Amino acid sequence: MKKPAGLSDNLRGILLLVASVTCFGVVDGISKMLIETQSFGQVMLARYVLALPILLLATAPGQWKTLFHTKVVLLQIVRGIFPVVIGGSMVIAVWYLPLAEATVILFAGPFLVLALSGWLLGERVSAASWIGVVVGFIAVLIVARPGFSELSQYTIFPLLAAVFYAGFQLLTRHLGTAGEAPTTTLAWTLLVGIIVGLPLAIASWTPQTLETWVLSFVLGVIFGFAQLLMAKAFSLAPANLLTPFTYFQIPSALVFGFLVFGDIPDIWTFVGIALIVGAG
Repeated sequence: MKKPAGLSDNLRGILLLVASVTCFGVVDGISKMLIETQSFGQVMLARYVLALPILLLATAPGQWKTLFHTKVVLLQIVRGIFPVVIGGSMVIAVWYLPLAEATVILFAGPFLVLALSGWLLGERVSAASWIGVVVGFIAVLIVARPGFSELSQYTIFPLLAAVFYAGFQLLTRHLGTAGEAPTTTLAWTLLVGIIVGLPLAIASWTPQTLETWVLSFVLGVIFGFAQLLMAKAFSLAPANLLTPFTYFQIPSALVFGFLVFGDIPDIWTFVGIALIVGAG
């Protein structure tokens, strides 16, 4: 497809990433709607079962045979498990917590990536970056406020998601430097999600209404496009340029939570949001 005149690859990558993380904010919001009446397994399966066909439709048929070709099967499987844990933790998190609050805590992940990248990847971390890490963790503590709220016990779920989110990004970097194609990594991620989600959904299946069928379909379609948009964004622009724009997921969750659930974050959550975006 011919790119629009005057639009650089970096700018296209940023726009695609913003669209992707906005979709992910909507995915968590729809998951919060579904988990009220559907089982955990059904919500998880809905995320993946339509995303794989979307990937196939977006890939040239001549490349289907090589889509799953990889030199590191075990690493691809391990990486595929990480977003399952992230998604599962966030489904439980938004079941109990306001959407914006859970999303803000999730974004401790990028700061963990920064803190661990020097140790695990041998990358140099500047003093300014360490200041950003410290400010980010302070922001997460402000939002979570452990022990100060009856809901604070449930902040463990987005915190768990944040830890796996960091591992997910570090492993993605490793696979990228090893020469694995983004579409191959995405295909394995979706396949692992379906394999894990299917038995969970079957074991805990609850009756579906027309509304939940429609919401499940929309959830799967948006999740699939969010994954594709992110893969395309990182193929156009460098990760260090794109990472700060992942914070657009926070206002996306904030708006969705307000419009659909009537959630209005308190002043401390807004302080945490400002600190996290500023630290990023």
